[in-house]
Amino acid sequence: MKALAPDWFMQNWLDSEYQQYVVMAYLQSVQQHFAGNQLHPALPDLREHYTTGATFMAGKGSLSASFPRRVRGIKGPPPRIDYVSEVPEDDILTEIDATLAFALPRFRQAVAEGEQRWADIAHALTLEPVGLLPLHPEEGYLFVYATQQRPTDVYQFRLTLYANEVPGGRIVQFQYVESVQQGLANTLENIKLDLIRRHRHLPNPATFRLESKQPLPVTETLLPIARQLLAQAVA
Repeated sequence: MKALAPDWFMQNWLDSEYQQYVVMAYLQSVQQHFAGNQLHPALPDLREHYTTGATFMAGKGSLSASFPRRVRGIKGPPPRIDYVSEVPEDDILTEIDATLAFALPRFRQAVAEGEQRWADIAHALTLEPVGLLPLHPEEGYLFVYATQQRPTDVYQFRLTLYANEVPGGRIVQFQYVESVQQGLANTLENIKLDLIRRHRHLPNPATFRLESKQPLPVTETLLPIARQLLAQAVA
């Protein structure tokens, strides 16, 4: 994916028109990933750029409001005093303003589109336990299965710290274990028992099945959404 530096809007600050082309190229790359249902890292990266830009603009507004001002005249109706800052904005801030005024509404719209796509996919997924869950289900296995494809991917998961900024509120770590063929003679319950037999460090693992009715990118979409669903399931 085409990337933007964290301080992208402060680069090439004398040319806001060029920065608009940078923004459009970045958003085109993001939209291409969304169209392919590749939501990570495109969506969190986009959300971070929007938050950074909006925070900068809010801080700049507070800073400008603290500058000394003088009365320029009366405007109206209704009559009101018009003030002007005694500290003129330089060309740098003017160009940054123009850049962010162009970018932020487009970032916000793209974030909303990505979040809606995330919600739609999450709603269409099925997350169910395989067998009984232990009293402390913070560690175990996740079986990722798409109806139209084989095999089933097996991941070990572990829930760690609480984090407000993470979907679901918990940090979920995944480690790929293996891919197995599921069938009449090799059910998910049998796969779970075989994992317990071979991996004695998890004698009573919480085990879940994540099923998708359509093929979806595992790394870019299924696992990021699975983190949210797992954190909610064991809360």
